[in-house]
Amino acid sequence: MAQQSDVKNVVGRDRLISRIWQKLETGSLRFTAERRIGKTTVMKKMAIEPREGWQVVFIDLEGVASPEGFAEALLAKIRPLMPVGQSGHHWFQKFLDTVGGTEIGGVIKLPEFSKMGWRPTIEQAFEGICSQLGDAKLLLLFDELPYMLQKIAVYGNRSRDGENFALEMLDTLRAVRGEHEENLRMIYAGSVGLHHVITELRGTEFASQPVNDMMLVEIRSLEDEDAIQLANRLLKVEAVLLSDATSLELLSQTLAEATDRVPFYLERVIARLAEFDRPVMLDDVQSVVAHHLADDFDHWEMEHFRERLKIYYTGDLVDANGAVIPRSLVAREVLDYMSQETEPQSIDQVWQGLKAKLALTDRGVAVDFLKLLAQDHYLKSDSAKRYSFRFPLIQKWWVLAQGLGS
Repeated sequence: MAQQSDVKNVVGRDRLISRIWQKLETGSLRFTAERRIGKTTVMKKMAIEPREGWQVVFIDLEGVASPEGFAEALLAKIRPLMPVGQSGHHWFQKFLDTVGGTEIGGVIKLPEFSKMGWRPTIEQAFEGICSQLGDAKLLLLFDELPYMLQKIAVYGNRSRDGENFALEMLDTLRAVRGEHEENLRMIYAGSVGLHHVITELRGTEFASQPVNDMMLVEIRSLEDEDAIQLANRLLKVEAVLLSDATSLELLSQTLAEATDRVPFYLERVIARLAEFDRPVMLDDVQSVVAHHLADDFDHWEMEHFRERLKIYYTGDLVDANGAVIPRSLVAREVLDYMSQETEPQSIDQVWQGLKAKLALTDRGVAVDFLKLLAQDHYLKSDSAKRYSFRFPLIQKWWVLAQGLGS
């Protein structure tokens, strides 16, 4: 997981978080957003500043590769929530004895194959947790859950039931939410698209719908005024020197626009400006951004946007000549076309551009890939169903990385 912003310095998320708490009154949620937007930051802010009547637990699942590991991480995080006294301590110890687990210095260890089995272990853990809450509600913030599922699928392929095993775990969590809907909520988030992971796990054999009870919430870039406020604050914190012709307000506005109002990029650009040994001018913002977009060392990890196409878009298509075309190549060709357009493009325009590159005959290919690329935050569509890049910064990088500039 990438380095996160200091939660104390978070700007412009209060209204969003207030809406999230309102939605949690009626059900669990899934966060969707492009990487670097701040999903994890929002979750951590909610954990540090819980709403009255809620117990909030943030669990990073990036390093978890088995259901036992998931149960260990869960139990270790909720152990401090157990009531002080006989009841909570007695239940927790009895539960560990039942599953053959141990607790040493707050670290929970479970055997790979517990005496109870992984599914009953998780179910009974939630049963006990929810029974100890009293009048409070429990919110579990699961960060990098899709990444954990991918690792469990690989782990299962070596020893048990493979991808079906990971899907069963998702189904178990859904059943738990239904069983304890009065005082239990969950939020799923991650840098890997959960819809891709579920599709891959489910395949054509299972009709599982493990997240259809969870409303989707998109975490967007900051609003203009919030991004400007954040830039203003960071420029002062970093003690960036300004030229006589550069006002703090105009520089902050320029920074917000140049970074698509994404806190991660905003912070990185300002940190670089702070290293200048002279007063900063407005043109320096564009120079720093251009340097990082063309940087072969890829300190902003932009290559992720190109490499993940092979992960997200698996399988092949067959063209008019009978040749096999990887779906990742089709996605790349759509993005190549879109990256060079300055105006939103209709489905037919994209289809014509795609046909000029590949021997395809089914217009539905353009329809399907535009929808998927929008779900993966590469593109966005307007009310007339015309598409464009969602983030100009990524569009600029794509043109450079693919060598498409004039």
